[in-house]
Amino acid sequence: MSMRVSIVGMGRTGTLAAQRLLAAEPDIALTLYDIEPGRCEDFRGTATLATSAREALEESDTIVLALPREREIDRTLERFSDGNVTAPVAGKLIVDLEPPCAERARSLDQAIVAAGGRYTCAPLQTSADAPGAEARLLNALARVA
Repeated sequence: MSMRVSIVGMGRTGTLAAQRLLAAEPDIALTLYDIEPGRCEDFRGTATLATSAREALEESDTIVLALPREREIDRTLERFSDGNVTAPVAGKLIVDLEPPCAERARSLDQAIVAAGGRYTCAPLQTSADAPGAEARLLNALARVA
């Protein structure tokens, strides 16, 4: 079974992540989303282009966030003033390629864990810390950072 990965945010970092993942894992089931749909067009035919962040979250077991600001992360994870993540992240790994400051990352980690998911910052994580397919994913993503 191929890896199912979604990338949310198709700016420079997200685009590089998609390219690296497709090169490293040709059988990957990749889903892409960006608030500006045109940013995903270069991947039409090699990835599924989601119409919403929620759809991208629902499609995959591993969610890669390539979002430049905390506001976009909060919107994607449906995290509002109470700090709880209400998006469907239970059982999913959330990989943050552009992590916020350490304090904010800890808070986000706690909220994602409380919602049943797992959170990691790719630049801070080594591939030896994740088994199997996750290690291959983090290896590919580490080349982006």
